Amino acid sequence: MCGRYSRAVGWDQVRAFSQPLAIAAPGDDPEPAWNIAPTQSSWVLVAGPGGSGAVARQMRWGLVPAWAKTIGTGYSTINARVESAAVKPAYRGPWRHRRCLVPASGWYEWPRPKQPVHIHPAEGPVALFAGLWDHWPGTPDQPGLDSFSIVTTEASGALRAVHDRMPLLLSPPVLADWLHADGEAAAAIAAAAQPPALAWHAVAPAVGNVRAQGAGLVAPVPDDPIKA
Repeated sequence: MCGRYSRAVGWDQVRAFSQPLAIAAPGDDPEPAWNIAPTQSSWVLVAGPGGSGAVARQMRWGLVPAWAKTIGTGYSTINARVESAAVKPAYRGPWRHRRCLVPASGWYEWPRPKQPVHIHPAEGPVALFAGLWDHWPGTPDQPGLDSFSIVTTEASGALRAVHDRMPLLLSPPVLADWLHADGEAAAAIAAAAQPPALAWHAVAPAVGNVRAQGAGLVAPVPDDPIKA
């Protein structure tokens, strides 16, 4: 499960990583976010118009299906398992038509009680998680909402000692097809995806507080017992 992640990258860094995918994004970089938690708003990349490129948008983390009666279903849908997302009622529509990319610089897991670990690409500052999104049309009492889920897969290699799941990380050559191709193509992309080299280290328990922010949250703790 990916229940917290960090995003401390600018749009130029995301564009450099994502080439040749063209990305339309705001002129100003997003504020670094070191501790993104479920139900908070964050940036995602959705399919651009005309069948090409990507557009940056802010959405709430925790997918609320278009058919949901209330907005309260979002917390249980922060992650979509790649093995079942294409058939699960909450995700099968987004799997076919509304996939997204989630810019990040890493994510957190808790392999031991009260001992969080920050996991990140070993080379370069950018990771792009595969994601799904949907539009909830709202009710007379609540406005509509765009929201997203992070697609997860089995952890690879030595990372299994930290956690058995990880975000599905996508490489630049498949980004455009993940956004624009059909559901069958998305399944093939997911099945063939190979994660980049990853590194991880123990961090201070402060990240467990959803209000905590700052670069210090990803700093290694002294005498790190879990370093990759």
